Amino acid sequence: MPHLKQLARQIFHETLAAIDIPATMQRKMWRRGTVLMCGETRIDLRDFEKLRVVAIGKAAHAMVEGLALVLAPFVRMEGVVSAPTAARKRLAGMKYFVGGHPVPNAESWMAAEAILALLKKCDEKTLVFFLLSGGGSALVELPLDPAQTLEDVQKLHRALVTCGAPIEAINTVRKHFSAVKGGRLAAAGHNATKVTLAVSDVPVGKEPAQCLRHRKPIPRHFETHIFRCYWEWMTCFIQRIARRKRKDSSPVATTRPMTGRWRKRRSTCWNSWMNCGKHTRGNG
Repeated sequence: MPHLKQLARQIFHETLAAIDIPATMQRKMWRRGTVLMCGETRIDLRDFEKLRVVAIGKAAHAMVEGLALVLAPFVRMEGVVSAPTAARKRLAGMKYFVGGHPVPNAESWMAAEAILALLKKCDEKTLVFFLLSGGGSALVELPLDPAQTLEDVQKLHRALVTCGAPIEAINTVRKHFSAVKGGRLAAAGHNATKVTLAVSDVPVGKEPAQCLRHRKPIPRHFETHIFRCYWEWMTCFIQRIARRKRKDSSPVATTRPMTGRWRKRRSTCWNSWMNCGKHTRGNG
């Protein structure tokens, strides 16, 4: 029995180490002299005069820490970080924002403005790192229509995350209203060389491609058609709930949407079990 407890403890610690974000980033991306390597991609840091970072999501702080460890001593970077919690350790040159989740707040708005201002100053001698993780849809937000207010944006997000629609539909609607989604951040810094690193909060193979496809700056025509279908469906759904609530004050039975916190917990458990299984098999 003591042996089994020791083995279980060993598997537990190995699992935690396997999902450590700064350590994982150092395994996926490393540096030899001035050459930065990520898979088959090689980037010589001597070709760039400026390093810029845009970190968005629940894992933003850990990803910035991991990037700093990889780049050291070439840590002359500037950038913007938006996460749901304040940073325990701030890096020089970085602007930090505590965005709202699952509904954007004032700092989500300010973070979006800061990111767009940063990217517009990027040129051919700029290397930009996009560090993305779950929750970014609310943590950085700015409406495409300048006439919209923060309250308008909050009402839209609140309606979307509580309407019971699938996440694909919600994201399709979001990016047609947003000045920072659908590849528009990449378009803002079109002259720069861009590297995107993402920590997915869904199981492997289930990641929505549009989250990582930053080369398509403007939503395509068939996506516009899909958006209209989704928007009409959600509008009818919300109106139907409103009519039922007016008719009957009792709660309406609707499908509970997966909130950001629940999705993160599910994906964290999934990743933990996958790594736990790997180390368990390794120990026989």
